[in-house]
Amino acid sequence: MDVISMQDFSKEQIESVLNVTEEVRSAIHGSKRDRQFFREKYGTRVTKLMKKKKVATLFCENSTRTNFSFRFATRKAGGWVEGFPSDRYTSLGKGETWAATVEQFAGWGVDAIVMRSKIEGLPRWTQETLREYNVAMRDKHELLGNPYAYKTPIVLNGGDGRNQHPTQCFLDLFTMRQLARSQGKELDGLEVALLNDLKHGRTNASLMSVAHHFDWKLHLAYPDRFGPQKKRLRGLQIHGIEPHDHGTDFMAAMDAADIAYHSRPQKERVGAGEDLLTIKKLGQITSAMYDQLGDNAPFLMHPLPVDAATFAEIAPDMKRHPLNMTDVQSENGLYVRIALLALGLDVVHDDVYHSTSPFHLRELSINVRDLNSNPKHLENPRSGYVSDAGVVIDHIPAGMGRRLEGILGFEHTDLPIGVTRNLKGEGGEKDMIKIRCTYEPTERQYEAMALVAPGVTVNFIEGGKVVRKVQPVSGNYVEGLVECGNKSCVSNLPYESAPSRHHLIQNGSEGYDLECRDCEVVDTTQKARHKNRFIYLDSA
Repeated sequence: MDVISMQDFSKEQIESVLNVTEEVRSAIHGSKRDRQFFREKYGTRVTKLMKKKKVATLFCENSTRTNFSFRFATRKAGGWVEGFPSDRYTSLGKGETWAATVEQFAGWGVDAIVMRSKIEGLPRWTQETLREYNVAMRDKHELLGNPYAYKTPIVLNGGDGRNQHPTQCFLDLFTMRQLARSQGKELDGLEVALLNDLKHGRTNASLMSVAHHFDWKLHLAYPDRFGPQKKRLRGLQIHGIEPHDHGTDFMAAMDAADIAYHSRPQKERVGAGEDLLTIKKLGQITSAMYDQLGDNAPFLMHPLPVDAATFAEIAPDMKRHPLNMTDVQSENGLYVRIALLALGLDVVHDDVYHSTSPFHLRELSINVRDLNSNPKHLENPRSGYVSDAGVVIDHIPAGMGRRLEGILGFEHTDLPIGVTRNLKGEGGEKDMIKIRCTYEPTERQYEAMALVAPGVTVNFIEGGKVVRKVQPVSGNYVEGLVECGNKSCVSNLPYESAPSRHHLIQNGSEGYDLECRDCEVVDTTQKARHKNRFIYLDSA
């Protein structure tokens, strides 16, 4: 299973990762009994988990902890690792595409790719690209009569721009659980302060995306213009989390928290013109502050590195403070990344770790009247009568019939189709599409109906009577049906383009919130309709 975004994981899946991480850590540092327990449960030692597995660490941005902890984790678990620490060491500087780069490593048979990129959404795009590459290579070698044993490598996101850093989030959650348990608590219900650069910091973004799983009470404090992105606040709102915004009052946020999660002002992303001295003065955590907080002082965490040269956001006098847990946090990265690689490559199996909610068709009951006679809505003179065989797409929101006809690809066919607008029904006005011949919609058409017109029904007519009625129901995501509204998203880049993918969140009866699974910008079906971003299918 790939590790692209924290929003792909349920609470149960997150806890599964944390539990395996605890077992990995115990097998490394614990007693002989701990090591024996691990070996009996998983059939091998920790040091042989990744035996014969190959990992590539492909980093386009510099990294100490994420890059090298993955490399150490692979070797610690008995695997092989290779890669590059910066795009300066590759042909990307010569104009080669990212696709060509990762496909080359896949062509050498790696089992996992750990990547870091400046482009938001690129890891998800890479996942899809590698799947397509693997299919193409299998077809080519079959044509040549050659066997082909390589599988599509899993992708682990080591950070994509300002978007997500899921493996860091897992180690943060693991550390938070350790700290909570030391106080007789659990992850659920914690008071968590997120501090400093909330606009550009992807570690904060990842933590915000899981806050609802644990019913956290969030306290935010940050310098001016460094507040959280609107899409993050929207995501919290969707899940019923209302953070307490303390503005620039770091002390108030820390005073209310069990854990203060500090972060580095990301000068490589903020651009020129910021008052760095003011940012440093506001965001620096000192031992004097902890003395002032007294018994209310929280545990201190930070994803590291600390920018000692510019901001010193954790002052030198806090380095050995007993509540500064950044060293424990950083060390936990090794155990978490062993667990994620082992789970992702299925060398450690957990049934809870993977689940999906796919699109499906719901069979609806047929009214006895429909079977015995022509129902009224089929006889409406404005919409025309389906006298023999046909299909009636009913309960389309008023005014959407023509648009849906185009989206489904019907405008470019010779099918006998009629679209009627603003018909009066029991629930108010609606539109209707009628196909006066035998026709079976494709799955893509069904998916488009469910997305564009939730609640739509499809009635199949034989001899002028309804013989079957279905309702297309969306799963938790759609692909290639709506363009992402973020022009900087990888799905909108011409040279690395791929079908857009959106996570769906029910938004009352009016439609869905659409969260791009690449860049995680939140949209709505209403806005997509207004901006004409629905993608029209090919001719039916």
